Amino acid sequence: MTLLETTYTQLQSAGLVHCAEAFSRNYLGKNSNWYAYQKHTGRDYSVSAAIQCLRSIRSQQRQTAITTAQAQALKNTEQQLLAYLNAQYCVADVC
Repeated sequence: MTLLETTYTQLQSAGLVHCAEAFSRNYLGKNSNWYAYQKHTGRDYSVSAAIQCLRSIRSQQRQTAITTAQAQALKNTEQQLLAYLNAQYCVADVC
């Protein structure tokens, strides 16, 4: 399972995203079929998608209308994305 699939599963389990199409649009800034295509071809995040997802997660973390479980899911996902970006693309942090 790729990190992309893991991220989607974590966010969906926490009730932060209801479908793959919404994940593609709202978290990745891509067209609604982007996640499905990446999953079908066995690909993981592109640099731009990982950075956009990280920015979306950080934005959502600042919202006060999320549960403790949702906040924890966002924090875990943020840490996983940062580790992925560092390991795969030598990106130390994202503003």
